[in-house]
Amino acid sequence: MPNLDAMKRSLLTLAVLLLGLLAFGQDGKVEIIGGEEIDRAIEEKVDRLDSTDLWGYRIQIYFGSDRKSSGKVAQKFKMRYPELQDEVYKDYFQPNWRVRVGNFHRKIDAQKLMHILEEEFGDVFLVRDKIELPIIE
Repeated sequence: MPNLDAMKRSLLTLAVLLLGLLAFGQDGKVEIIGGEEIDRAIEEKVDRLDSTDLWGYRIQIYFGSDRKSSGKVAQKFKMRYPELQDEVYKDYFQPNWRVRVGNFHRKIDAQKLMHILEEEFGDVFLVRDKIELPIIE
């Protein structure tokens, strides 16, 4: 005959486990309680992550207040480097104009051109900037 005390303990253990599952079981539903501020914060985060902004490097070849000079520098660059003529960016930030060139993903590539441009344009320097997405053919 089986041990009666062992059977009672096993049944008691089983009953306690079943009761625990029923009492503390979860139904798999998640309810998020929030307001407009949380929704707005989530949308802003998604916008930042889903951005097409690409950071890289450009070379600044002109910075000054003279608009004509900035145009001359930009034109000179386009004449000397026709393969990069679509990568010349002339911007105005009051009270100065700046001319930046290139869309470099790697810093080393920008530095190579920068050293060449120093001889022709004088004070040039490397800047970290948002660059254009490459064209995939």
